[in-house]
Amino acid sequence: MTKRIYLIVLSLFFYNVYATASSIEKQISGYCSAKQNEQLALLEQLVNINSGTNNIAGVQQVGELLRPQFEALGFKTWWVKEPPAFHRAATLVAEHKGTRGKRILLIGHLDTVFPPNSPFQRFERKGNTAKGPGVIDDKGGVVVILYALKALQAAHVLDDASITVVLTGDEEDSGKPASISRKPLFEAAAHSDVALDFECAISMDTATIARRGITDWTIKTQGQESHSSLVFKKVVGYGAIYELARILDTMRVELASERYLSFNPGIIMGGTDVGFEAEKAKGSVFGKANIIAKTAMARGDLRYLSSKQKLRAEKRFNKIVKQNLPGTSASISYIDGIPSMAPTAANMNLLKRYSEASERLGYGPVKALQPGLRGAGDVSYVASIVSASLAGLGPLGVGSHSALETLDISSLPMQTQRAAMLMYLLAQY
Repeated sequence: MTKRIYLIVLSLFFYNVYATASSIEKQISGYCSAKQNEQLALLEQLVNINSGTNNIAGVQQVGELLRPQFEALGFKTWWVKEPPAFHRAATLVAEHKGTRGKRILLIGHLDTVFPPNSPFQRFERKGNTAKGPGVIDDKGGVVVILYALKALQAAHVLDDASITVVLTGDEEDSGKPASISRKPLFEAAAHSDVALDFECAISMDTATIARRGITDWTIKTQGQESHSSLVFKKVVGYGAIYELARILDTMRVELASERYLSFNPGIIMGGTDVGFEAEKAKGSVFGKANIIAKTAMARGDLRYLSSKQKLRAEKRFNKIVKQNLPGTSASISYIDGIPSMAPTAANMNLLKRYSEASERLGYGPVKALQPGLRGAGDVSYVASIVSASLAGLGPLGVGSHSALETLDISSLPMQTQRAAMLMYLLAQY
């Protein structure tokens, strides 16, 4: 084949690919526009079912409402239960086997932070916004997943795609250890190339290539109980509360300016006697103003962008804790929570594909969200397993985890079109 003929064949190939993609874009856009009222109605139905993490029956009800919709698209669905001792709902898995393109993992969750006795219970629409528990975190994301898949089916490009959907039932307060509660995610990720997470978007021109991890810490300090008139004296020392204050403030002074690192003391208690119930995050204290504190404790979290940053921070914390004031002692312990989703070149390339999908649909480019603006999430558990991850693909809104949780309704069809187009591009090569 001469060079000229080769170039002609190559140009015809890419012309056909582009023409096909252009036709798919129109079909996806048309479907999502036509079905946006139906999509919103389903979201309202889901939101009006209470699915607080500990409301196992409610979480299951949400999943059962979605299950036949996935099955109608050719997905095989099943529940994966957690041990009864976890007191957590099961995870719903939907699998569509195919042989073409990237193997795609779609991640969302069925639970919310609002228990059955919360006054915030119902979907309420006002113009182009809607309020309700989970309307963006994450029932809005779940309907984006579902209708993106429906759009692909309507465009006749779902048949040979390899897609697994994992909807956890306890994302907001996961069962421990994660090796058990996140087993369905780990297993799906082991057979996937790309992970897409559908928690809410922070803005319409950004997506998430990195999420910070989280580790809980507890600091305990001890002092010599004595009359307050002897505080600072060599015979007694400074007491437990001063020692705890020293540690926290030294941590602040030495590490607070480090980029993407944060550590927040959310609970602090001190006195003669301290009792703390970790499961309820509730405590009791006894002490008097004229007695030097015998014991004190603080609990908080550490957020970090990479495992190296986490280990470096913990090393600094450990050193600070050992530099005790006279007459005191201290200890610190850690409980790892959700790992970080570190920024990688592969994640950035995946973002470029998403941006390409957005531009083809006429919505403009998408850039990387600043990692410090996003907390930990389920996608972080599998970020080190799959070759690339992208998060924040759900609808736009504000007020997550509060009674102000609000959806921008116009973002639903837009995010659904983008997700469908990205999945189409990934499924081709």
